[in-house]
Amino acid sequence: MARNKYPGRCYCCGKWIEPGYGHFERVRGASPGQPKWRIKCVQCASGRVLTDKDPGVIWAKKAAKEARRV
Repeated sequence: MARNKYPGRCYCCGKWIEPGYGHFERVRGASPGQPKWRIKCVQCASGRVLTDKDPGVIWAKKAAKEARRV
């Protein structure tokens, strides 16, 4: 799974997940022209607790900031 670049709610625990603190997944059955995505927090996915110093969090925050500029 890849880290989330956009915030959203974890479909397992319901917590709000900021960029980099979760993984995104494509939802099965979504039409090809209209893909649907969902987020699962890293804690639900693997049990790990992340900090702001995690490389995936740093990358996702930078990518989210660049996406807002475009």
